[in-house]
Amino acid sequence: MVFAQEVQLPIAQKETEDTEHYLDEAEFTGADGPYIIKDTLYRITRNHQFLKEINFNRDSLLVEVDNQDKDEFHVALKTNYVIPESIYKSSNQMMVIADIEGKYNAFASFLYSNNIIDQNHNWIYNDGKLVLVGDFVDRGVNVTQVLWLIYKLEQQAELCGGQVHFILGNHEVLNFQGKHRYNRLKYIKAALKISGTSNKEEAVKYMYSEVSELGKWLASKNVIERIGDYIFVHAGLSPELLDYQLSLEEINTKARSQFHIQTPKSKKELSEAEIFIYGSKGPFWYRGLVVDHFKYPQITQEKLDELLLYYKAKKVVIGHTVVNTISSSYDGKVIRVDVLHGADKFSGRTKGLLIENGIEYIVNDLGEKMLLE
Repeated sequence: MVFAQEVQLPIAQKETEDTEHYLDEAEFTGADGPYIIKDTLYRITRNHQFLKEINFNRDSLLVEVDNQDKDEFHVALKTNYVIPESIYKSSNQMMVIADIEGKYNAFASFLYSNNIIDQNHNWIYNDGKLVLVGDFVDRGVNVTQVLWLIYKLEQQAELCGGQVHFILGNHEVLNFQGKHRYNRLKYIKAALKISGTSNKEEAVKYMYSEVSELGKWLASKNVIERIGDYIFVHAGLSPELLDYQLSLEEINTKARSQFHIQTPKSKKELSEAEIFIYGSKGPFWYRGLVVDHFKYPQITQEKLDELLLYYKAKKVVIGHTVVNTISSSYDGKVIRVDVLHGADKFSGRTKGLLIENGIEYIVNDLGEKMLLE
């Protein structure tokens, strides 16, 4: 595509012309959805057709994957949403992965190779825990499919005594806010068409709002949890967090209060703690457990120990900042799990962390397993 020189237009006129470009020029490419908005189902088929259904089976929604294998599965809608606890007992089996970003092939093959799901996308991990450390949306071509798979597994795990812990990352929050910079074009077009608005930001926000099934479900999730001796948080824990003397539950409650607001509050209307949580040193964005950043220095061992002591944990597991492989630092107290996952199934590049009977391993989407040094 060749971009012509931009002509300065009035904001309303420019927004309208941008929207017309999205709707007219951008085709629906590959299967997407389903989107459940209020009592209506929308989907884009593999033949690029946009479908709308009023009467649909809520107990068996078809999810078609946009891949060469034409994978598909069915999922039942939940009848209610339960806010998870912030603290859980340890488990003998915990599988951890982060930053999938819409890569269904990577995610599904990883789960299959490590006996989390069977070939029909069903939970087979018994009473184990699957911990997802944020950023499962944006960038990829199967964002809705990845979310529906998590949604499905969450219900099945509960029936088996297991649990899916979905910790939200900055990209989930960006979609709550309508920030579409990392959305593929097909998602923006779908949002514009379904919402009926001509504003791209408002359209994306609508798709993750309280009228959306996926939006309501995601808004019930936490941003930080402690499971046994491990804290799981997407980006990290800044030493400044201790200034606010917040419990894990208070962090989650304050973060969740901003997920579905129609008009963003000004800084004058927010508490200092809320401003901090959504700022560069908050749990969605802070990178100081991994690197020195221009906005903040890398955390010291002393400050990390203070944080862990305050939250009664021994280790923290994070995503957000890409590393070459699953690895640890600070005498094993920080475990970093954001890696560049493969785009294909069984690539060997998609990796996660297995905590088995207190021992930590690196595992991949080939089912290979090695001790985390």
